[in-house]
Amino acid sequence: MAGTVASTLFIAVAIFFSLRVATVTRTRLAILLAREHTVTAAAMLMSRVALSRVDIVGALQIEGRKPTAAAQKTFQRADALRHRELKKVERVVTAEHLRDAAAALNLYGGVDRVLRKEIAGPMFAGKLAATDEIEESIRVLSEVEGNYERSVTIDLARREDALDAEVRATIDSAIYLRSIWLLGFGVLALGVNLYSARLYRQLADERTVTKILQRAFISSHVPLPNCEIGSAYKSADAHAAVGGDLFDVYRLSNELALLLIADVSGKGVDAAVITAFVKFTVRGIALRRRDPAQILSEFNVAFGQTVENPYLFVSMFVGILDTTKGELTYASAGHDSAFVRHGHDVRQLSVTGPVIGVLLEPYETKSAIFDDGDSLVLATDGLTEARNPAGDLLGEEAAMGIIAEAPTEPQQLADYIVERIRERCGGRLRDDVAILALRMHVPDA
Repeated sequence: MAGTVASTLFIAVAIFFSLRVATVTRTRLAILLAREHTVTAAAMLMSRVALSRVDIVGALQIEGRKPTAAAQKTFQRADALRHRELKKVERVVTAEHLRDAAAALNLYGGVDRVLRKEIAGPMFAGKLAATDEIEESIRVLSEVEGNYERSVTIDLARREDALDAEVRATIDSAIYLRSIWLLGFGVLALGVNLYSARLYRQLADERTVTKILQRAFISSHVPLPNCEIGSAYKSADAHAAVGGDLFDVYRLSNELALLLIADVSGKGVDAAVITAFVKFTVRGIALRRRDPAQILSEFNVAFGQTVENPYLFVSMFVGILDTTKGELTYASAGHDSAFVRHGHDVRQLSVTGPVIGVLLEPYETKSAIFDDGDSLVLATDGLTEARNPAGDLLGEEAAMGIIAEAPTEPQQLADYIVERIRERCGGRLRDDVAILALRMHVPDA
């Protein structure tokens, strides 16, 4: 009887300590994950700072002309956004005691003050002419700021990796302790341990999903005059590493818009980082150039000089849309999933050059004129390469058939395409797919 009581008390104490350790571990994990989330968000904010810098440089580099009110408005909006995001990053850097990042932010602020007070302010006040020397100064200052941005991002990435390692060590330690309880307290401890391990696995899954959502650059689009826009992005596996599909709609002026869809080879976070590089670099080039072939050629060179992995490549479609005339000039780097729909007739836009990252060959610019009600449908290879259970590809002709019978409203059209792909794949996508659909409303002459 005494032995039974003692055993019961012993097991009760064991259960108490097991639950206590589990509670402490969960609390510690929650704190670490919250810090990791904050640091990851700060790294994302630095990408927005970099994008704002591109807009600022675009507003200041006016090539000998007097600065316009629109350029000044663009500069002020981008400058305000950049300072707002930098304040948020500074709070995270201070809280995490990141000395290198703090020093880089301090130097960044000095360069930014020079740019605003000695160039931007006098230029918009009409006291400074936009000479070649001024243009070169703007470029140099922007490159210096870019170096400081990368320094801050690297320091944040290091802290994120350190927190990630601490999270894994905490989980591993908890699993190790659970194993000791398993050996010491038999079947009852085994049940408690399995329950705790399940909780830890769920928490680890939540951490992975959170990191993916924070690191991925979610594609979006902006409203355009005389256009209706719809889009869809579906991952083949919500718990798998993110892929390299992206699309972008970016206004270059009141009438012109950049249309981009691309598919980066590979999977995982590395592919997601490349998609961010693709999007922001193409935007920066398009602010200076309006010829899609030149945009692709310049990006092809930048890609080869920046991306060290020789096995990565990008298929890409770049278009410059005149929303007033309903005219699209485009160039395609090995990206054949681009279609124009007129009524129920669908035609495919041709490829005008090799994929990015393979050959340094020239690209050709072509054009397409839209009638009122015509649609442009851009997709990644998750459309034409959708496989049925037997392994057969959908193909281009069948893809055009799906587009022809889809609803005319762009968002419904994009959703319809994704649903048809899902049906073909037996209810589950086998590859990521991105769809961008635009319907033109061409004004009367």
